[in-house]
Amino acid sequence: MNNMRKGLLNVAIFAHNEEGNIERCILSVIGATSNPERLRITVLINGTTDTTKSIVVKCCDSFPQISIKDIVLGDKSNAWNEYVYGGINIDENHFFMDGDNWLPAYCLDKLEFEFDTSKFWGLAPIPLGVSEGLREFLLSNGFISGNLYGVSGEFLKAVLETKFRLPVGFIGDDSLVMYMLQEGFEGLGYCAEIKGIKVVENTGPVIPRVKLSFGMLLFMHRRYKRYAIRHFQQEILYYLGRKNMLHELPDQSINLKKYLTKIGVRPYLKICGVQTLYHPYAVVRMLLS
Repeated sequence: MNNMRKGLLNVAIFAHNEEGNIERCILSVIGATSNPERLRITVLINGTTDTTKSIVVKCCDSFPQISIKDIVLGDKSNAWNEYVYGGINIDENHFFMDGDNWLPAYCLDKLEFEFDTSKFWGLAPIPLGVSEGLREFLLSNGFISGNLYGVSGEFLKAVLETKFRLPVGFIGDDSLVMYMLQEGFEGLGYCAEIKGIKVVENTGPVIPRVKLSFGMLLFMHRRYKRYAIRHFQQEILYYLGRKNMLHELPDQSINLKKYLTKIGVRPYLKICGVQTLYHPYAVVRMLLS
């Protein structure tokens, strides 16, 4: 059983050009626990070109619990690596969240209680306000959402001992973290008695609602392009996992393209809604990168 309530409550916030959201996000984290003095909030400012950093600096002046990790490269997987290998305390649990989300009151207290009373490596709170279909999908499959998830110190210990890193440029960092939480690190020579993910209902991150506009359509077009690339990156990950070849996971996602001819036909035929239309683009993009 995890019993870490006496330690710090660690929250890492990914922030890439979040000037319109980051202050609300930080203030919500402070209000998400009845013991804000226990918080250690690290804002991972990665490749930001707007005023996100200056806003966070002002927050630091008001709240000593906040620190900044300024990362030049605008890549979320790299930011995850920088945080995990940046000297964090692996005797404590850690939460990761996106800077455009915010948390309801006492959300972290409830999640910490779930960690204390479970034997899982990860926590997957279901975002509030999602459709019933998505809620059921996340619940039945034990999936984490990149909006907010928690990992135990035991999981981070396995990460460090196996020297596991997310490939820089890997789209869907949360999907790779989820895979390792579920499957463990046996393929990398690390055996653990406890692993897996506990899905948590009734508390979780609040996702901003988007309004239909030309700008949003352009945003969705770019997102589908990224999701299509993510689809093939994930299929390569599953291929390496099935073949017990996770040790071949490269440091840079660009080096995954050599596996495109090895993953089989199914990923190319898989229907993924509108995203499927972007699959040819994703294959060409990966081959030419």
